[in-house]
Amino acid sequence: MIASIQGRLVRKTEEHVILEQGGIGYLLDVAPSAIASLPPVGETVKLYAYLHVRENEIGLFGFTTEDQKNLFELLQTVSGVGPRLALQVVDTLTPDAFALAILQNDIDKLTQVKGIGKKGAARMVLELTDKLKKSAIAVPEFAAKTIHAQGAGDHEVSEVIAALLVLGYSSSEARDAVKRANPCEEDTVETLLRRALGQLAIL
Repeated sequence: MIASIQGRLVRKTEEHVILEQGGIGYLLDVAPSAIASLPPVGETVKLYAYLHVRENEIGLFGFTTEDQKNLFELLQTVSGVGPRLALQVVDTLTPDAFALAILQNDIDKLTQVKGIGKKGAARMVLELTDKLKKSAIAVPEFAAKTIHAQGAGDHEVSEVIAALLVLGYSSSEARDAVKRANPCEEDTVETLLRRALGQLAIL
C-alpha cells in the first residue's frame, strides 16, 4: 500500500502531476485546486497517496493533506460514489466544510459539488453522519455541539430530513420543519417524520 510519495515534481497539468522518485515517475490524479497550490516544476513535493484498484481499473490519487485523503476514502463508502466524484468533492469543499455540511444536513452546500444532486446529497448525509464521527477527519467542534444538542438522535434527524428532501421539499424547509416538530429522545424516524409533515401541511 502506498501511503505517500515524496519526489521531484516533473510535470503538472490541470488534472494530474508526475512525481519522480528513485528513478520512477508516478502519475497521480490530483484535484485542480491542490495542483494550483503546488510549487513550480522541479521542486520537491510530498503528496499523500491513495491507490485505487478495481477489477478493470487502477489509479493513483494524490492529496496535499492527510485530511483530504481521509475524506476521499470516506466518500467512497457511500453508495454510488466512485473516485472521480470523491475527488470532485475534495476539490470543491475542504474537509472541515464537508464535515460541517454533513452534520448540519446542509444539502445546499453539498449540491455545490458538480455531480451531486439533492438525492445524492441526502444519501451522503444518511450514510456518513455516524461514520464521520468515527473517522480520522476532524469534526468542527461547534458543529458537533450543535448536533448533540438536538433532542432526537443524529440518525433519526438525518433520516427525516433526507426523507423530506426526497419528497421534494427544499433543504431549508426540511430543516425548519424538523426543528418546529421539536425532536425528543423518544422519537423514532416515523414519529418525527409524521410531526414534521404536519408542520409543513400548516404552512
